[in-house]
Parts: sequence; structure tokens; C-alpha cells
Amino acid sequence: GWADLLLETRDGFVLVDHKTSTGPEAAWGDIALSYSGQLAAYAEGVRRATDRAVIGCWIHFAVGGGLIEVC
Repeated sequence: GWADLLLETRDGFVLVDHKTSTGPEAAWGDIALSYSGQLAAYAEGVRRATDRAVIGCWIHFAVGGGLIEVC
């Protein structure tokens, strides 16, 4: 896999991964948590490749229109 969006800021990088889950908003936290390992792996790769911090990892629920931070 690969991260859908990598934002570079002064303080480090922000990772965003888009998901098309149609689950209810009340379930987004659990769904996002199930992808935390995937984003942690992406973050580690970015850290190693750039020697810069990853300051946020987010799941974007594209269908529902929400974001949940997972790391």
C-alpha cells in the first residue's frame, strides 16, 4: 500500500489515508483504529527516508466526510 496524501509542514509530515467505509460515524473511531498499524508503517518509512518527524496520521472517511487522527 501507499499513503494517499503526505503533507510537509515546517514541523514535520502529516499522513492522510482515504477510506471509503460506509459505516456510521459512531463506528469511525474503531474503523480508524483498525488501520493504525498501516499508518504507523507508513510513518516509519517517511521518518527513515527523510529523517524528519511525522506529526500526525489521519484516516479520511471520504464517503462520510470526516477525519480521525490515529497516531
